[in-house]
Amino acid sequence: MKRLLAVLGAAVVGLGAVMGGMAVAEPDAPATLLIRNARVFDGTGAPAEKADVLVRGERIVAVGPGLKAPRGSRVVNAHGETLLPGLHDLHAHLRSPGYDAPEDLGKAYAGYLVQGITTVNDYSVSAEMLQPIREMTRQPGGIWAPHLNLAIRTGVPGGHGTEYGWGDFFTMKAATPRAAHLVMAKALPYKPDEIKAFTDGWRYGRGGDLNNMNEETLAAIVEDAHKAGIPVVTHTVTLAGAKIAASAGVDSVVHGVGDASVDADLIARMKAKGTAYVSTMVVYEPQQTRAFTPAEWASFTPGEKAREEAERAKGPEPVEDYDARRWAIMQANLKAIHAAGIPIGIGTDSGIGGVYHGPAAIREMVLYTKLGFTPAQVLVAATRTSAQIMGQGKDHGTIAPGMRADLVLVDGRPDETIEDIWNVSRVWVSGREVPLKKLHARLESSTQTPLPVRRMAGPIWTGKRADGRTDLDTLPVDATDSGADHSHITFVHPETGPEGERPVFMAAQFGAAPKPFAELVLPLTRGAIDLVDARGFTGIAFTVKGAGDYRLNLESYGLSEGDWFGAGFHAGEQQAEVRLPFAAFTSKEEGAKLDLAALRALRFQLSGKPGGTAWLELGDVRFY
Repeated sequence: MKRLLAVLGAAVVGLGAVMGGMAVAEPDAPATLLIRNARVFDGTGAPAEKADVLVRGERIVAVGPGLKAPRGSRVVNAHGETLLPGLHDLHAHLRSPGYDAPEDLGKAYAGYLVQGITTVNDYSVSAEMLQPIREMTRQPGGIWAPHLNLAIRTGVPGGHGTEYGWGDFFTMKAATPRAAHLVMAKALPYKPDEIKAFTDGWRYGRGGDLNNMNEETLAAIVEDAHKAGIPVVTHTVTLAGAKIAASAGVDSVVHGVGDASVDADLIARMKAKGTAYVSTMVVYEPQQTRAFTPAEWASFTPGEKAREEAERAKGPEPVEDYDARRWAIMQANLKAIHAAGIPIGIGTDSGIGGVYHGPAAIREMVLYTKLGFTPAQVLVAATRTSAQIMGQGKDHGTIAPGMRADLVLVDGRPDETIEDIWNVSRVWVSGREVPLKKLHARLESSTQTPLPVRRMAGPIWTGKRADGRTDLDTLPVDATDSGADHSHITFVHPETGPEGERPVFMAAQFGAAPKPFAELVLPLTRGAIDLVDARGFTGIAFTVKGAGDYRLNLESYGLSEGDWFGAGFHAGEQQAEVRLPFAAFTSKEEGAKLDLAALRALRFQLSGKPGGTAWLELGDVRFY
């Protein structure tokens, strides 16, 4: 380990957003921090050495023996413990908890931090969500979170990532290079940390396959992203898809090849283009046969334990042949990729059922040691290599002067015995010590993490803005039933009224689901991340013209989608005002209560028969 001493100026940190109902903000980081007498595993692969680490502000300024603590420094005696760079999870869906429960970003973030994971890639967000999430998690004063690499998702019409009914804006679609350039022109102004491309439509032998993205379209996405200095990763699960992804120059194929053995041709393409591999083994490991060590079980939240206990209560179930075959192929392929010297990062697909935020990344690391990695190699994969895959290796991922002070103190020697990685004692993110005790309490709590709350004004969407955004500066988006054969909806402003207002005209083409629907979604805050407080109002009013019965659903924090409150309304050939008092909204969830201080979006729903159509004209939406 190089013994260098360099002093860097402390970075100026912006103030976090005001958080309605949140706990008192943690104090800012001390001017300097000295971690003394640690076994420092610096993430380069070099053997751990006893050393001190000096941090000023957000950056490491010195590493070496016998460093002196500047006046006013906080000193941490780490004798007998190992200091690591912060760990990574390069594939997560943070808005999904991995078991049956409403979204809770604060708990998802906490699940990683308590395990020493300080950088996470989130693929469960849309472009409009990036800014509010960054504001919500900004320190000091924000919700404690790892560094988040927030992705904008791209796919192909009829491909994976488009079939869940989240709308065209959530996964932007392109089937040609020309369309790809158009999509990227829409995506890049949001300044994503990465682009995720759903390129592979293989369904693992279950059901019909979905559409694939061709190399030319993917290459156009890569071209535009790389010009902007943004990495591209792909959802890739087949050998043919991995070859297309590598030839197109993506930074990493994610999920791993599960249909066939990797060959020399794929390895040559990956080496030629510098393409890395992130296998997300834990999401494909057959859950029927997996076992948990006491340390892993202890890391689970009450909800996670309840899910696992319910699965155990079902009794043993056989592993399907296609699952067993794919699992064998993926293990062999990870070994082959490792032997070939391809860069390998750590990712999990956390948020999928049974793949939990935080513990899954540690389980992934332990699995790697059973497939030929030494503990030290796994730690390098989880730190330096993962940072390099994201093009961030010069900023963090190792312990050295000038690097961001993302640090993890562990009781034991995880570079020699990987199971010691469960024994996290302290964590720092950009030089700020994470309040682990508070975050453990958050994970044990049954209450939702408080989010920013904004007092709501009356007008929501008068149609007076020429850019198509609401009066609240939010972007209307679409949502539909799920499935590759889902419904579609389009909306336009056909005319301008005498006072400059423009009603929106919606037209829905219903898919093949038994009860198809399509929705116009009006977020009440940008990206529907922050909450609004509408307790000063009686209900929601709007003008409509249509042909039948419709429904308005209130997207609410703390409730799963199927439990949102809703109310029906009728629209006829003549424009009329509808007033829906909050008392008229009901939920399918027994005992659920409508929290008017936790609203996120209004969802105007059109429904009908499979293959049918419906329309609605909507204007002057407001609280009254």
